[in-house]
Amino acid sequence: MNKLFLLIFFSGLTSLIFGQIHDSNSLSKRNVLKFLPVNLYFHTVSLEYERMINSRNSITFQIGLPITKSVMGKYGLTADSDLKRAEFGTSTLRGAFRHYTGKQGLPKGFYLEPYLNYHQIRGDARIAGVYDQRIEYAGASAIKLNSINLGCQLGFQFLIAKKVNLDLYLLGLEGGFLRGNITTKSAMADPYDPLILTVIKQVIDQNISELPSVISHKLSVYQIDNGIIIRATNAPYPWFRGGVSIGFAF
Repeated sequence: MNKLFLLIFFSGLTSLIFGQIHDSNSLSKRNVLKFLPVNLYFHTVSLEYERMINSRNSITFQIGLPITKSVMGKYGLTADSDLKRAEFGTSTLRGAFRHYTGKQGLPKGFYLEPYLNYHQIRGDARIAGVYDQRIEYAGASAIKLNSINLGCQLGFQFLIAKKVNLDLYLLGLEGGFLRGNITTKSAMADPYDPLILTVIKQVIDQNISELPSVISHKLSVYQIDNGIIIRATNAPYPWFRGGVSIGFAF
C-alpha cells in the first residue's frame, strides 16, 4: 500500500511537470542541487534536487541515505536506563511542489511547499537490567519501522551571484502514520528461558504504558518462541522540519 501511494504521488508530479513545459520553455532553465547538513543529526546524508517548471513554481526531490550510529547520550537516553546500546540509521524519500511568492524565474524568495515524505528507520539495540531487584535479564532488539507523512513548510531561498544557494526552512509541520516491528530476543545463556522472556515483556509493557495513550493504543506486544515483538500499526507520527541547505544552481 505504501509503494502504491508513493507511485500515485510521483506520477501526479510527473504529469504536472509535462503540463508546465510550454511555460518553462520561455524561461532560462534553473536547477539546484543541495546538501542538507542538519539531517546528519538524524543519521542520514540528504541530497535534494530542485527544478523550476515555470516562473513561480518548482518541484523538489530529496533522497536520504542512512548512517548507522549510536544514539546513546541523545534524546534523553543514558546508560542509567534499561537501554544499554542503541544504533539506527534513517532513509528518506521526499517529493514536493514549491510555489514562490515572486515571479522571477529563479529559485529564490519566499515560498510555500506541500510535500510527501517517506521515512525508513533501521537499527538495533540492547536492553539489560535487574527486574524486581532479583532477576537479571538482557535482550537484543532489531528495529524495522517506516512511515509516510504529508506536510507543508514555509521557507526563504536566496542565491549568491546566481550560483550559490541557501535555502532556509523556516517552519515545516508534517504528520503521518508509523508502521513496523521492533523484535527483542533474549540475550541470556538460555534464549528460550520462559521466565526471562516474561520479564522482558513486562519491561516492554511498562515502558509502553508511559507513552501518550494516542500512541500506546496503536502498539501491540506479543511473544514468539524466543522473543517479544512490538508491532506499530498506524501509530501517529508527527514531525517538525526546519534547518538550512546549501547548494549550487545551474
